[in-house]
Amino acid sequence: MSSSGIAKPRYEQAKPAPKNNERRSAKPKNNNRQMKAYKLHAPKNFENFILDEYDEPVLKAGQVKIAVKAVSLNFRDWGLANGLMTYAGESLPFIPLSDAGGLVTAVGAGVKHIKPGDRVSASFFPEWTSGPYTKEKTFRALGGTQDGVLAEYIVLDESAVVSIPDFFSYTEAATFPCAGVTAWHALAVQARLKPGDTVLLSGTGGVSVFGLQIAKMFGATVIITSGSDEKLEQARDLGADYTVNYKTDENWQDTVKKLSGGKGVNYIVDVVGNLSHALNMIRPGGSIFMIGKVGGAAANDQPNLRQVTVDMLRLQGIFVGSAEMLSDVFNAFASNHIKPVIGKTFEFAEVKEAMTFMSKGSHFGKIVVTL
Repeated sequence: MSSSGIAKPRYEQAKPAPKNNERRSAKPKNNNRQMKAYKLHAPKNFENFILDEYDEPVLKAGQVKIAVKAVSLNFRDWGLANGLMTYAGESLPFIPLSDAGGLVTAVGAGVKHIKPGDRVSASFFPEWTSGPYTKEKTFRALGGTQDGVLAEYIVLDESAVVSIPDFFSYTEAATFPCAGVTAWHALAVQARLKPGDTVLLSGTGGVSVFGLQIAKMFGATVIITSGSDEKLEQARDLGADYTVNYKTDENWQDTVKKLSGGKGVNYIVDVVGNLSHALNMIRPGGSIFMIGKVGGAAANDQPNLRQVTVDMLRLQGIFVGSAEMLSDVFNAFASNHIKPVIGKTFEFAEVKEAMTFMSKGSHFGKIVVTL
């Protein structure tokens, strides 16, 4: 049994007594196996983000049952838990979070490639197994439009899980499905990076740190920005070629252009969401990968979109990626002996503390919760 009091995995052990911050369900007892899980109840807010006991999911044909060992957090999870985001088609209550690593404990009829004892991770979009984006492939998202992974046990279609290379622990594997796949989709799939390319990464959150590791893997030159000298030092230790503090350098956009030889960078991975800034730093023929808006709405962001035409730029939205991309980024990191960066770990009973810590933006890399 782990230090958080969660029994792992099933050889059936008695459930420990609930802790003070856990709320027991008032529904009548039944004969179904019970598990601990977090659910987000209506109305969506942090007070209705509750750890309780629920029935374990039922295994069906073509599915695998997974004992979850670790999950990682994304800013999207904080937004959902606080009612700041809504998915079309979401139904409350639901189990949050999308990123996990776990052990397969059972498989349903017809499962061909996964067996009990396998270590697997879950794909963010269960129906986007491979190939290019379509709207239909991204309709269902873990921890958004369907139950996610913040539970002792989950059940998923075989096609929605990916084997974890032996090189990674469960904790490390749990960091990849959203941030790792997003960065891989932008830089490996869309940009097809090569030596000599210059990449600008905004901030030092999960996507940007994965982007730094991926860009260096392909031999690109990396410029990374942050408002923290401490984080910039960590980025340099990880291989960043140039770092720029946008808080202390009032001409930081000009600095980025100078560092790219005066021409601007080939690719920008933009998680901030200020297109005007990105257009100031991209070179003609370059690509801006638009991923998020962690910087919030910028009142002064009034981009000159004519520049897109005149300079033949590409604005490419990136919305995570497929199970195939998850497998590819796993294998690329493992074959190059590269570990993901984990900023801090928490226990299962500390998920709210983990989310609060993430919301402050003081971390470098990913935040992981272990079960």
